[in-house]
Amino acid sequence: MFCLGKLRSASDDLLYLDLTRFVASVGIVAHHSVEFFVPAAQRPWLLSKTMGLALFVDLFFVISGFVIAFVYHKRIGSAKGYGEFLQRRIGRLVPLHWLTLAVSIAVWAAFAAAGFAGSHAPSFSADCIAATAALVHSFVPCRSGNFFNGVSWSISSEMVMYVLVFPTIALAAVRGRYIPAIAAALILMLLVWFDLENNSTLNSWVGLHPVLRALPSFLFGAALYYYRDWVGLLPASPAIFAASSAVLVLLMILGGSHLIVLAVVYLVAVSAVAADMQPVTGTFVRRFAPLGQLTYSMYMWHGFFILVLMNAIGDKLLRVGPAGMGVIAMICWGSILLWSYFSLLYIENPARRFIDRLGRV
Repeated sequence: MFCLGKLRSASDDLLYLDLTRFVASVGIVAHHSVEFFVPAAQRPWLLSKTMGLALFVDLFFVISGFVIAFVYHKRIGSAKGYGEFLQRRIGRLVPLHWLTLAVSIAVWAAFAAAGFAGSHAPSFSADCIAATAALVHSFVPCRSGNFFNGVSWSISSEMVMYVLVFPTIALAAVRGRYIPAIAAALILMLLVWFDLENNSTLNSWVGLHPVLRALPSFLFGAALYYYRDWVGLLPASPAIFAASSAVLVLLMILGGSHLIVLAVVYLVAVSAVAADMQPVTGTFVRRFAPLGQLTYSMYMWHGFFILVLMNAIGDKLLRVGPAGMGVIAMICWGSILLWSYFSLLYIENPARRFIDRLGRV
């Protein structure tokens, strides 16, 4: 019997979305691992072929838009409600972000001292570190190099959605629930037009400005909440969810057009929301949905394990072949899962509860 220990889904209403979040986090881990299974000369080609896996982040944005609207739509109509909303978002995201930033600085400082940092090392510039710590690095460039723990760009973009976008659409939706959907459609059409005009390969969605990339997907997710009654009418939604998820993975690893991949990302999200609105949830989904609670932990920690175990030890130090890298990868992925479990229960949840209680009587 599979046991998830102390993991529990936050709500029985969003089990398909919880499972989808976990699948997306696994996809991001795969995206950052796959290059080490082939020789260095083949890596640029493989990465270009499988870059579609990076669009699992866009699935995160869609889910975030829906979940935030689901939980907070009726709580944000006043200055007090807005403040409590931001306090909870800070409690959820910032403690782990700061911890992983500190760990990233320490790891790269050790690499630099040993002469292994290389040309892709993050910048130790104070302004770059400060921008990252303040979660503004998605729109404040690091002019002297790369940011530490680069995956946190999406967390910075999420904060823009929380601080500015969601309060605006939540208030607008009071006047007409069609407004988020119209906004999402218009912005998406503009960005698709821009992408088509400037990129003939159709594979550069990941190159958009981080905030612009997050915006249509977050709005689409919020629109799914406001139209959830209609979305729930989708027939055979669990089957569509399973089929579209499989198609999504295939397109991602076979080099499908990013715009087509993005369309399937949206279909997966729609079918997951529709499936969550059905009266009965399957045993498989109910059993594994709690793994969705590990999503943020896995996303923020996975780079360190891949960097040390697969890159530094497996690739650079031991120079293992595909079979040996397969063994190291299993150790790496298992370590990510176990450490994420520990991080959630003993680091993130206590920090979140502490911040949530601040200022409360």
